[in-house]
Amino acid sequence: MKTATVRDLRNNYTSLLGWIGAGEEIVITQRGKVIARLIPEQDHSTQRVDWSQSPAVKRDRSGSRVMTAEESSEIVREASGKW
Repeated sequence: MKTATVRDLRNNYTSLLGWIGAGEEIVITQRGKVIARLIPEQDHSTQRVDWSQSPAVKRDRSGSRVMTAEESSEIVREASGKW
C-alpha cells in the first residue's frame, strides 16, 4: 500500500494511476490524516459461472411428469395480469 498526499494526487496524477494500474492500493492523506483510499477495480468479466454444477441442472428429472400444453397454458393464463 502506498501513501500520497492531496498535493501528490493533484500534481502527480498520472504516476498514481500507474500505481493503481499495477494493482497498488493508495491511501490519500491531507494534513497527516487519511481522507480517502484508492483501490484498483476488480475485473468481474473474467469470473465465470459453471452452471453445469448447479443443483437445478444436476437434479434427476427422470421420474418427473411432463406437463401438457393445456396445463402450461392454464398456468400462464392464471399468472397473467397479476403483476
